[in-house]
Amino acid sequence: MDKIVSFSFVMPAFKRQFLQKAIDSILRQDYPNLELIIVNDNSPEDLASIVTSYNDKRIRYSKNQNNIGGKDLVANWNHCIQLAQNEYIILATDDDMFEPDFLSHAVVLINKYPDADLIRSGVRKIDENGKTIDIEFPLKEHMTCREFTLFYAKGGTISCISNYIFKRKALEKNNGFISFPHAHYSDDATALALSVNGVACINSNKFLFRVSKINLSNRTDLQLVLDQLKASELYAEWYLNHISQLNTSPDDFFYRACYGGFKSRYIYMIEKLTDKIHFSNFPQAIKIILTIRYLFKKERIRLILNYFVNKV
Repeated sequence: MDKIVSFSFVMPAFKRQFLQKAIDSILRQDYPNLELIIVNDNSPEDLASIVTSYNDKRIRYSKNQNNIGGKDLVANWNHCIQLAQNEYIILATDDDMFEPDFLSHAVVLINKYPDADLIRSGVRKIDENGKTIDIEFPLKEHMTCREFTLFYAKGGTISCISNYIFKRKALEKNNGFISFPHAHYSDDATALALSVNGVACINSNKFLFRVSKINLSNRTDLQLVLDQLKASELYAEWYLNHISQLNTSPDDFFYRACYGGFKSRYIYMIEKLTDKIHFSNFPQAIKIILTIRYLFKKERIRLILNYFVNKV
């Protein structure tokens, strides 16, 4: 007999623009055993009027006395999930959405792979108007930690956090979400850390990841870019430590395949971030590229040339 599964959607909220659509997508789930915890991160926008317009006992609403996420986004995530009461946690956002059968697909996998601490849905990326701009291809229904780590290194995933369902006890044992500056790579690291008992995958795109002008990733101010570059270095160190602990060695094919795939993604991300630095800060961009860790000399030269070409 299949077990009854309970879910906690935990939503740190700050922006009003897409909040109602985000809430609606959760309350319309065809699997009803859920709670929705909305935590207003001391937003200057009127979020309360949207939340209080619902007459649904599954909603719990609170407001932070201070804007925690403005100083440390992951600290706010970890603060919010402490309010969750159910067995599985989804860290929802105030602008993304879920297909109505997101949870019902997850329940099937949870019953089929009860040891897995992590359920992952495929992702469909949408724009501000809900138009599809990218999709993921279906994943294998169940992957071991090694398979998931290698698959991640090879690319093909759209990086986000709300397409994951975490077993609450496992997340607590992990001390919550792994923290990097501005949560850059915190989603990837946390998912990989909780994949130790395998990952069960919804092999269709039941999560809608919205890209808009108000996304943090679209900002280009210099300090944010510098913080994200620092986060990239910290994550690289974390990832290399992660693969070294998976019963492997630098001479092992698995290690070399993971390292090679990850290195390509790492260089691509450094290039995307440095490209955000305005040409007036060209000397600083060059200095960053010359000093950032985990790059070979030829890789640094190529990044400098690419930066120069993109800016001229």
